[in-house]
Order: sequence, then structure tokens, then C-alpha cells
Amino acid sequence: MTSHEAPGADALSFWHDSVPGCLQARPALETRIQADVAIVGAGYTGLWTAYYLKKNNPSLDIVILEAQTAGFGASGRNGGWCSAFLSGMDHWLDDPARRDDGIRLQRLMFDTIAEIGRVTFDESIDCHFEQSGCLEIAVLPQQLERLREDLEHSRGLGFGEDDYRFLDAQQAASTLAVDQALGAIHMQHCAAVHPTRLARGLAETVERLGVAIFEKSPVLEARQGSVVTAQGSVNAEAVLMATEGYTGTVNDHRRRLIPLHSMMVVTEPLSPQQTADINFTRRYCFGNLDWLVTYGHLTADNRIAFGCRGAYVYGSGIRTFHPQDQDFGVVRETLLRFFPGLRGVAFTHAWGGCMGVSRSLRPSVVFDRASGTGWAGGYFGNGVGAAHLAGQTLADLVLGHDTDRVHTPWVNPPGKLKRWEPEPLRWLGINARSQLMRLADRAEYRGSRLAPVYHKVLNSVFP
Repeated sequence: MTSHEAPGADALSFWHDSVPGCLQARPALETRIQADVAIVGAGYTGLWTAYYLKKNNPSLDIVILEAQTAGFGASGRNGGWCSAFLSGMDHWLDDPARRDDGIRLQRLMFDTIAEIGRVTFDESIDCHFEQSGCLEIAVLPQQLERLREDLEHSRGLGFGEDDYRFLDAQQAASTLAVDQALGAIHMQHCAAVHPTRLARGLAETVERLGVAIFEKSPVLEARQGSVVTAQGSVNAEAVLMATEGYTGTVNDHRRRLIPLHSMMVVTEPLSPQQTADINFTRRYCFGNLDWLVTYGHLTADNRIAFGCRGAYVYGSGIRTFHPQDQDFGVVRETLLRFFPGLRGVAFTHAWGGCMGVSRSLRPSVVFDRASGTGWAGGYFGNGVGAAHLAGQTLADLVLGHDTDRVHTPWVNPPGKLKRWEPEPLRWLGINARSQLMRLADRAEYRGSRLAPVYHKVLNSVFP
């Protein structure tokens, strides 16, 4: 088998291809029903919200409506990083007026990773959870300088060695032998997971708690007091949207969150010698400091799952991926740049999917008590951990619980209803940013004097 063959690439993802049990869809909604809470979307956000609603109030009648099957979207296709990263966090940490709130939110994100591990253990969800942390790796002197600046900044905010730990070149190589690594930051608050096992296990868990899940039931309209599908409807006191990159498929919700795409590949299982050669003795998550975001980890069966952020499709289209797509060649080559000794390894799967992005480029948790409507999302690729905290928070808001979670800056933020620009403006803006990112990466690796210019433009125009 050559390194470009992908016999499982026609599957939805490697994660779906390797999940135990049957993926047959649950029955669709075919009638009109009544519920206390209707949730649109059976991904992490919807499932965690249902879980904490039921745990706090077992008497609630909760219905989840899913267009495909639980974990079909980003929740089942992501990179397997269950991390405390929260997109847009710098917006709050860099604002003196919101800094304390931002620090509190970041510490809640730290706590959420351990809480996910606890719940999966207590509920017997075998999602291969391993909290070994993640490594942010510098391979250029400029990147190493940025790493040191980031570490100094985090120390100034009160985060210590148990949160972020610096590794010099020798320490980095002995932790994970990434080619030409000059240093790294190890963040403990990150776990590797099997995403589809987590999503499917959560769905089975909430069903045991009494939540009704209807699959193959795409929602046509969601408004105050009701949700309408092609064959049925739900009247509910609370209606919650948990649709992330698919939000635009529901009437009246277009341009709230738009889909950006990522691509992933996975290798064949590596031999003990291959993992030893690159010091992959623990299932660290890893990535570099390029503008092109990379993310990888070692699976429980010794494969490397690796991905790169992808593209925006005109009109907020949702892209269909094929194993022959040129983009997958870029992903494979990027992984082999990390570990050149793996050149020649076979790649068994290639897939892609979309993530939800808000106009502020930050996630939000929103609930209006007067209308009983709410939503959460916009995780921008960091949703495995963030969706858990969002689900807890949305449950608190629905139940009226006054917790620390509901007093964080991503809850009902200013501009929460701001929508993306109409086409072609958003296509032009997003693709201009992507092109600048590619130019910045190329310039930095070439040692071009233009690299700082590109970085300055990106940080000022597209923070």
C-alpha cells in the first residue's frame, strides 16, 4: 500500500469507521409532541446541555432533534483534542476591564477537562480519554521568541507551571521528537479522545436518563416555543440551538455562524519501533506555531491522527470531501514535516468537516429568559472542551441557577446577535485572511524580511 492510498476514505471519518456498535439512525420525529426543552443538534453542545439539565432536574421532559445521527458533524469528526483552549480568549485577557473575568473563564476551562474525564469514567463512556496534555512546538527562532513571550504573559496573569510549562530543545526532543524543535510549551489541561466514541456514548447516556433523541429529523424552523421538522414539530418552553457549523441550514439563523472546513488524515497503526523513534510514549496532542493551524495526536491503537484548518466555501456552503482532494496531500506532507522518519507510512483514512465561526471570532453562550430561546457555539475549532462548559452553562441559564459559569464574559456578550456580512463580502474577507496567513508562513520559513510585515497586518486587521 502506498502512502496515498486511503481505503477507508469514503467513510464519514476514521472515528466513525472505528466506533463500536451500530450507527443506524434512531427513529425520526413523525408527529407533534410537547416538551419542556427542545434542543436542535445532537453534537457535544446539545448532548452536554441535555446531560446537565437532566442531572440537575430529572423531571424535565427533553427532546433532541438531529438532522443526521448523533455525532455526525464536528463532534464526531474533529482532531480529538479535548483542550482548555478557547478561541478569542485574548480578547478578554488583554482588556484590563475584562481581564479578571477572562482569567476566571480560563480557569473554568482548565477544570472542564478533568470534569469530562470524570463524567466519562462515571458513565462508562469508553472514549479513550487520556489527559497527557498538549505540546505547542516552535521550530524557528521567531516562533521560539513568541513562545517565550506567551509564557511570560501567562505568568503575569497568574498561571503557573501546573498550567503551562516551558520545555527547552532537549526537553522537547525527549518528550516528543518533532524535527528541528527548538522548544515547546506543555499545557497539562488537554486530553486525547476518540471523538465519535464520546459523542455516541453521550447520546446513549442521556437516553438512559430519559432524553428523547430523534434522528434524520432536519429542523426547518426554530423559534420561540416551537421547532418544526419536515414530518413533525415540538412545542417547548425552552428552544435551544446547538448546531455549530450547520446553523445556516435552519431558517432565520443564516449568517449567525458560518462553516469553515478542516481536513484530517490518519496513519496505519505504527510499530513499537516507529513510536519509540519519535518518543511517542504518551498520547500527547501536538501542533506548531504556524498561522495554518495544525493538530495531531496518537490514537489508542497507535495511529497518528493529524489535521489542518481548511477553507470557506462561497455562500456558507458545506463541502463534500473526497480522498483524492489535493488538500489532503498538504495535510499529509505537513505531518511528515513534523516526523520525516515516517515518510513511506500508509495513510488509511482522509476526511473533512466544518466548524462554526461567529462574526466576533469568539464563542458565545446565549439565553433569553423572556422568550425561552438560546444557543451556544462558535468554537472555531476548539469545541471538544468548550462545548462541555457551554452545555453546563446553558443548563444553568435555563434552570435559573446562579453559578460562576453564568457570570463569565462569553455569556450573553455584547454584539451576540451580530451576523456575518452578505456575500461576496464575507468570501472576499475570509479568503484574503487565508491568503495572508499562507504568505506569512512561507515568508517566515524562508527567513524573508516580509514575515514581520505579514504578521503585523494579520494581527492588526484580523486579530
